[in-house]
Amino acid sequence: MKVFMVHEDPWHAGNPYIYTLIEGIQKSHPDCEIGWGREPFWQDNICSYDIVHFHWPQTFMGNDTHTETDLLHHIEHMKAAGVKIVATCHDLEPHYNQFADQGGSMQIVYAHCDVIIHLGEYSKALFEKRYPDAMHILIPHHLYDTVYHQFPSREESLKFLNLPENRTYVLCFGTFRAKEEQQLILNLSRQLADKKVVILAPSFMNVWWRRFRMPHKRLKKWFYEHFYRIYCTGRTWRAVKDCDLPYYYGAADVVLIQRVKILNSGNALMPMLFGKMVVGPDCGNVGPLLRHWDYPAFSVDDLSDVGPCVKEALQMEKAGVARQNMQRQLNEYSTAVVTEQLYDTYLQMVSSVL
Repeated sequence: MKVFMVHEDPWHAGNPYIYTLIEGIQKSHPDCEIGWGREPFWQDNICSYDIVHFHWPQTFMGNDTHTETDLLHHIEHMKAAGVKIVATCHDLEPHYNQFADQGGSMQIVYAHCDVIIHLGEYSKALFEKRYPDAMHILIPHHLYDTVYHQFPSREESLKFLNLPENRTYVLCFGTFRAKEEQQLILNLSRQLADKKVVILAPSFMNVWWRRFRMPHKRLKKWFYEHFYRIYCTGRTWRAVKDCDLPYYYGAADVVLIQRVKILNSGNALMPMLFGKMVVGPDCGNVGPLLRHWDYPAFSVDDLSDVGPCVKEALQMEKAGVARQNMQRQLNEYSTAVVTEQLYDTYLQMVSSVL
């Protein structure tokens, strides 16, 4: 069986999602040949693959010289040659202004899919009505348990990050994609109104460190730290190295997903790998995931709900709820479990069962 992952380079995708699936399948099923790459996608040899699997088509096309019409004709050519088309529904539409002009590419892909894989029930129910000709499969987002093996203690983490011990830490990972996400964190600081609660938001804002470039941003960074207890690194993109990431989770008491418009988020799963409580928005597939584990989810229509949800999560953390759930979460979301579900889906597609 040959599968093509539509991505320029899965090992430099900004997150481990695709390459961990590739490595997981190749480890358990070495007979499955998996390809990827921008140039190979557009070549006629793409028709030698049994399955072409799309991820984030708007991003792929946003960095490509081909048009949406080219994409449409290329997919039609593949289907005519008997290639099965599958897409993982990571997004319903582009986030804010990120490749917003490529939203049409998402619709082209979804409309031509034989199978659409969903990471939660919300998008599955929505797409079953929107794209009734496709088969809709639920395969959960996996934990990156094959990537992160280091689980430093709180003491080690605080020492590594040079943070004081007598504080409570709320971690907010991921790029802040809009001002409303920054405003959510500012409002949270006001709602908590506790000088001992610190918000670790590495990518909260970008700061130029050269003296002659935008010194007012360095002042703003200082202002946020001292008046809002928001600690950031001063880098909005790739602010935290993979080797440093476990220390942030090790220091965190609670992890907050700062999104108000979202379908899926790997950041909702990552804290589970480290045994941490998660608070997130009650929308898309994230809300049902959190409710499945009885974790607090705030209303995106009433952001005054964020503070009480974080306080509830802190109490649950003290009670050890997150750590009690760790083994069950690993049983459901481990890379090995999820890649086996994906491989089984591929097999059924090739055998025309799906």
